[in-house]
Amino acid sequence: MKIKKIAIDPGHGGRDPGVISGHYREKDINLKLSAELFSRLLSTDYKPLLLREGDLTINLADRIQKARDWKADLYISLHHNGHNNVEARGTESYFYPDSKIGQKTARIMQQEMINLLSLPDRGIKSSKRFYVLRCTPMPAVLLEPLFLTNSIDRNTMLGEYYLPKLADVLVNSLDQLNKII
Repeated sequence: MKIKKIAIDPGHGGRDPGVISGHYREKDINLKLSAELFSRLLSTDYKPLLLREGDLTINLADRIQKARDWKADLYISLHHNGHNNVEARGTESYFYPDSKIGQKTARIMQQEMINLLSLPDRGIKSSKRFYVLRCTPMPAVLLEPLFLTNSIDRNTMLGEYYLPKLADVLVNSLDQLNKII
């Protein structure tokens, strides 16, 4: 099975801002990254679906149903982390425990993000607590590239090259994944 149809879920949105740090809201950064990834995938052989196209409140069940109806091969939920400890930083990726493809995807994407961002590796983690990992019928990953609450990470994510370079790394990760499955 090759991964071709990619459902991209910009975490949070509408009434749910996600992490807030100063005047920066996670939902906005997630949407920008998702739009960048969507744009990059359009210029490849992949078929992307953006599950939230604006600052909209869309419940998780509806996002998953849209991906299911579209028959996505992979579900990518994009987020940015936050913590009360402003020193917390680094990159982490999640997958559902029983998903072999989810685990491979998380491993490849995590390593590629670490290589790009040169940040502490917080690892790949299996988790049943995230609804989008637990309830998707297709393999899924939830990515947390940086901490919005850490000033160093935040400055990186606000830089002009962060979004395009991270989107390129994620596309490259998909290419690597398709070589091994």
